[in-house]
Amino acid sequence: MAIWDSTLSNGMVIDSSVNWDGAGAALLGLPAAPLVQPFASFLDLVHADDRDTLLAAMQDGVDRRSGYGVEYRVLWQDGSVHWLSAQASVFCDYQGEPVGTLGLVGDITRRKADEQRTMRQRELAEITLRSIGEGVITTDQQGRTQYLNRVAEQLTGWSKEQAASCDIETTLRLVDENGHATPEHIARQCLRLCQAIDTAVGSRLQLVTRDGRHVAVEESAAPIWSDDGQLLGAVVVFRDVSHERKLSKQLSWNASHDALTGLINRHEFERQVAAALHSAKHEGHVHALLYMDLDQFKVVNDTCGHGAGDLLLQLLAKMLQTQMRDSDILARLGGDELGVLLPHCPPERAMLIADQLRQSIKDFRFVWDSHAFQLGASVGVVEINHNSKSMSELLIAADQACYLSKERGRNRVHLYQESDQRLAQRHGEMMWVSRLKEAFECRLFRLYAQPIVSLNSHPECHDEVLIRIQNPKGELVLPGAFIPAAERYDMMTAIDRWVIRAVCHHIHTVRDSLNTEQAFIASHQSLPAQYSINLSGTSLSDEGLHDYILEQFGRYTVAPEQVCFEITETAVIANLPKAQSFMERLKLLGCRFSLDDFGSGLSSFAYLKALPVDFLKIDGIFIRDIANNAINRALVKAINEVGHVMGIRTVAEYVEDGPTLAMVRELGLDYAQGYAVGSLRPLTAGCD
Repeated sequence: MAIWDSTLSNGMVIDSSVNWDGAGAALLGLPAAPLVQPFASFLDLVHADDRDTLLAAMQDGVDRRSGYGVEYRVLWQDGSVHWLSAQASVFCDYQGEPVGTLGLVGDITRRKADEQRTMRQRELAEITLRSIGEGVITTDQQGRTQYLNRVAEQLTGWSKEQAASCDIETTLRLVDENGHATPEHIARQCLRLCQAIDTAVGSRLQLVTRDGRHVAVEESAAPIWSDDGQLLGAVVVFRDVSHERKLSKQLSWNASHDALTGLINRHEFERQVAAALHSAKHEGHVHALLYMDLDQFKVVNDTCGHGAGDLLLQLLAKMLQTQMRDSDILARLGGDELGVLLPHCPPERAMLIADQLRQSIKDFRFVWDSHAFQLGASVGVVEINHNSKSMSELLIAADQACYLSKERGRNRVHLYQESDQRLAQRHGEMMWVSRLKEAFECRLFRLYAQPIVSLNSHPECHDEVLIRIQNPKGELVLPGAFIPAAERYDMMTAIDRWVIRAVCHHIHTVRDSLNTEQAFIASHQSLPAQYSINLSGTSLSDEGLHDYILEQFGRYTVAPEQVCFEITETAVIANLPKAQSFMERLKLLGCRFSLDDFGSGLSSFAYLKALPVDFLKIDGIFIRDIANNAINRALVKAINEVGHVMGIRTVAEYVEDGPTLAMVRELGLDYAQGYAVGSLRPLTAGCD
């Protein structure tokens, strides 16, 4: 600290002279020696922005005879700026007139720098809190609101001024989905336990805004501590998750329902059958399972197209639901296959209901343009009782009963008997095994390719390889006719191996058609994945498939980068550990992998982190009507964005027309597949 005094002239500071001791002169950047100077000379050393403030404060203190305190900056001769703090008293003569001042002056430059740094940090924190996309509310140790950022004001409807000192339960009012208040507010819990609190798993809290609206939120709270370890309050961070919850609800619905008809799907139906089986075994209840196959449905599709077939299924679903009890469960199990679960229904009653449903379908008339169609249904009925073995066996039995119903003339109902299993199984094995063996022996398998086309500047474009069987009449049998049988009778692994070998042979043949120089260049280039080969879930469990693939690569000199293996989402989930190991080993060689029908299982994105997936092929049920269906657009957009965040490219299946192509391009998907971008073409007739 330094001492200064001044002698006033007529009570005016501006006309005074200033006396400094040596320390005071040093504070001005002058030699440390006693100094007397006119006030105007001293004022020249004061920062220009502070002169008026300093003069006014000093003159006001003199006028009031009470002294003054003031902080100001001075400029040293070397150009540096220093902050000074002056505290002075006023001396008056015997008439009470001010004649001089005496005070202490100190250097507060460091304190001012600390204050400015603290202020900048506070301003930065304030700007950060205003800028983040989550609501932030702070409270004191009693849970009274102290601060809201901009997002919190928008979400709650409370301004900082309105919410000041209000209880946090008022500012951030939280209720459950039924509108009931939470047992303890998250901020109160945080203050009571003195620890951070996250949203409970499964919690679906809602924020009630000041104007009464309900907003789905996720929230967390953390204590605020002072430097000496005292609890100052809590900070609550929350965000609007309305869109996520709506999407999650829609995803959950899609995971258990058929998008076309709105009926529950096979996965959910199997879960319901398993629950019925459990009650039959543990509580002695008797239920019934119906398996219905629509007769003549293929005729509608072939005559009028898939649009007519889709409408027919929708109308039938609505009609059948009106024919059943509230407790009965109707499901779509496949293309034209329906399932019905009749809870607490003995076989005799089940047969009557099944026949009523069959008759309703027979009486139903479907008209499309000038065509009128009469349908029929073959129905298999299975009793679910305490002797039933498993859910899968029940479904197989119902399928077999339905098969026998068709074999015995169609449009009838058949109740499953134990003897039916051997008959149907023997007949099915004779029919399908013999035809598939014939296809292998007579080289009746045919491969076709459909392009997967890039929608952006990425140059890559590759083909998906599709298998067909050419029957003796020269007609092509689609995989939907023989793949289910091949899966049931363990022939899929052999088919998958045949396709792998045939594709490798095709690559070898194409390369040999090039001249020697082109072949040399192609064999040493890192080629993109040019052929996508479908693998079944059964093949993922084939211990020898990895070595077989390597053998074919070596035999036909195929670069692994030219092959992409497509595996369905459901197959991967069902065989996750084996699928992960299989994919990682081939990935190291350069093969690529595509997850097919993604979104149909809708299990979780989490398992994708453990899989070396290059492409996500979004299920066609979301793509078909994407140009007109806002929900489908939202689902595809979400899958596409998550895929891109994970570094995975996305493919839209079933892009059949211009509006659909335009929409998937607008949503930013990477590739499209379907007749709008490329049709099927023959790939090869077989291999050596």
